[in-house]
Formats: sequence, structure tokens, C-alpha cells
Amino acid sequence: MVGVHLVLFWLSLFAYGAEAGLQMGGITPRSPWRSALFGGLVLHTLFLALRWVLSGHAPMAGLFESLTVFSFCSALSAFLLCGTNATMSAWRPLSLLVVLPQAGAALIDKRLTPLYPALDTPWFATHVGLSFLGYGLFAAGLALSWTYLRQGGDEVYHAAGRSALYGFSAFSAGMVCGGIWAFYAWGSYWIWTPKEIWSVVLWIYFAVLTHLKFLPAGGRWPGWGRRLEMGATAAGYFVMLATFLGVSLLLRRSHSF
Repeated sequence: MVGVHLVLFWLSLFAYGAEAGLQMGGITPRSPWRSALFGGLVLHTLFLALRWVLSGHAPMAGLFESLTVFSFCSALSAFLLCGTNATMSAWRPLSLLVVLPQAGAALIDKRLTPLYPALDTPWFATHVGLSFLGYGLFAAGLALSWTYLRQGGDEVYHAAGRSALYGFSAFSAGMVCGGIWAFYAWGSYWIWTPKEIWSVVLWIYFAVLTHLKFLPAGGRWPGWGRRLEMGATAAGYFVMLATFLGVSLLLRRSHSF
């Protein structure tokens, strides 16, 4: 079964790569449900479910599992936010954002490993799962914002706004669960690690962004408008990457890989 679940991983990577190749070639599926991306998402779901069974814990520990779950949530965001004819134009950049972390995971050790005792709690799976859902929605935000800046469109604009709001909401819930997990694991809701500090930076960034949507364009806020808002939404993806990968890879603390 270990070999079977890795076959599912490679097949999902192939499907994501096929979708990205088709998109780069200007070939768009007639329906989201008849796309290579959907096939990859199904295969990816089976891979994660089987890995969960084989390992006995949620497959969200270590760099390999983190990257592949990030890819999964980015693919899922395409169906949550980019399923209409107008918003499917964002699939071209989003397909690249899906395949890149999965391809990165392919280069990493894939062995099943037990969880550290501090991670062996449902709060771990809830905290990390909600955080990655937020990350995937931020990936859709980058794709939608890029699409709006290139071609405009009210539906694309509103979908990008939802990506920031939904991603912020999922990430906020994940932070709450992380605080509860930290209390049970270390006796404190907050221990001032670099990852926690950067998580607050990311949270404040999207909190401000989602509130700025209510500012009227022009008037007392010269220069503020849809294009600047979409630029800020796109930039949020890179703030997320700094939080997710930058801190975890460069600073050796409790959240390091």
C-alpha cells in the first residue's frame, strides 16, 4: 500500500502538469469538472487519504507533506473561486501555482514518519489544515488579481475579493486552533517564535486589506482603486510564502521543517 499511495502522488503531479501545459498552450477545459486539474485533485485526495491511513496521523508534518497539502489546497481553491466562465481565465496562472509545490515535494524524501508527541493531537490537524486552506485561497487571490490586472472584469474582481476574505477567515480560525494547541503542548497560547510573529504579520496584512475594500475610491483616498487593491491582493501571496516557507526553512525553531 505504501507503493500504491506514492503512485497516486505521481499521477496527481502528472495531471497537474498536464493542466498547466494545456493552459500555457491556450487550451481551456469546457468545464472545471472535465479538466486535468479535477482529475489531479481526485488522485491527490486519494493519496492524502491513504497516507493518513498508513501513517496514522494527518499528513501535514514535514516539508514533503506541507508542500503537497499546499498544492492540494491551491487546486481546491480553483473550484471554490474560479469555476465560472469568467473566472476560469485565472486557471492559467493558478495551474502553475498548483503544480510548483507538488513538483517541489517530488524532490523531497517521502518516507512515512511518526509524529512528535506534541503534534499528536486533533488541534494540530485542525490548525494546520485551516492554515493551508487559507494559503490555497491566497494562491487563488494571486491568480485572480493577476487576471484582473491584465484583462479586467467585475466577476474576476469580486472573486479576488472573496479569496482574500475567505483566506483570511480560514487562516484566522487556524490561528485560534494553533493557540489552543500551543497551550496544551507547551502551556502557553503564545511563545513569540518567528513563525508566530510572521503569522500575525500575515493576519494583519489581510485584515487591513479586507477592510480597505470598504473605502470609496478617490475623494479622501486619492489613488486607491481596484487596480491598487488587486495589486495588494497579489502581494499578499508573497507575504504568505515568507510566513510559510521563508521562516520555516531559514529559522530553526519549533515550526521549522
